[in-house]
Amino acid sequence: MTVSNESEKHALRRFYERLRDNVKLERGKSSLVENSVLITLLKTQSATRYRLISKSKLAAIDVAGDALSSLLGKGFVQSTGDFDSYIMTAKGVWKFECELRILNEDKLFSYLNDNYFTTGNLLTKDKTELNDKERVILLTMIAARAFSEASAVDLKMGDVARDKWKEILCCSFILLKEMGFLQNTKKTSFGDNEGNEHFVISLFRHNTKMLQKTQAIYRYTGEYVYYLDLFRNGALSTEKLSYLFWKIFQGNITQQQIDRITQFCNEVASKEQIFLFDMTKHKFGLPNYDRIIKNCLLDSIMSKEKWSRVT
Repeated sequence: MTVSNESEKHALRRFYERLRDNVKLERGKSSLVENSVLITLLKTQSATRYRLISKSKLAAIDVAGDALSSLLGKGFVQSTGDFDSYIMTAKGVWKFECELRILNEDKLFSYLNDNYFTTGNLLTKDKTELNDKERVILLTMIAARAFSEASAVDLKMGDVARDKWKEILCCSFILLKEMGFLQNTKKTSFGDNEGNEHFVISLFRHNTKMLQKTQAIYRYTGEYVYYLDLFRNGALSTEKLSYLFWKIFQGNITQQQIDRITQFCNEVASKEQIFLFDMTKHKFGLPNYDRIIKNCLLDSIMSKEKWSRVT
């Protein structure tokens, strides 16, 4: 279905330019992703996307009546639910960006496949390598032994638990920074609050890419509960834990660093578990897990060539 006359094109252009200008204003100095409003909106958080689309409405009196009726019939614009105001649809943005030669089917579906349908084994290195926050989160979860849904980072437990998780995150950051495993060497602290939301809730809630970066070992339930899926059929997967250690340290650690990492993990587990978990369900505080963790850390070094092929 095409835009059939100049009146329709003019009307659709007005809707598009209003939306484009608002998206650009929101992004400030950042350019549109792939120069496309449609793709940029796909990459935008849902609340922001909703606000931008709502903000980009046009009143019926601002659009020629015959053109508006036609665009509505073709599904290029839709009513806002507010009397006599209309917004552009995804179909309308797609159609107009095709007219402008910004998008075509190959470009759109290539983008969707690369960003939403590609498994970890096919992702490029920059999309599978952990960033600093992800390294800190992963080391924190290993140190505390959040190894199952029953022993998870449960942020509904209240401020005492949330504050303890923040404390461990900050200690993990310091350890990784001092050992040289963080990319942003200028950052001197971790856990600085922005806004009213508790730092730990904000950190985990916005940590959306680690599932695909860890072969889906990192999990979340959607109820502010996050865990490493390592415990199945009564046994801990040492292979998966070795792989997670490799994701953090890439197998490039000295004996002194091994001892320090092991000590850190054991101290966190022994001192903090009662604040973090329901101890009637938490299985991983027993001394035999101290040995398992050290063995997995050692194996992450010996298996680094294997893990480098897994990404």
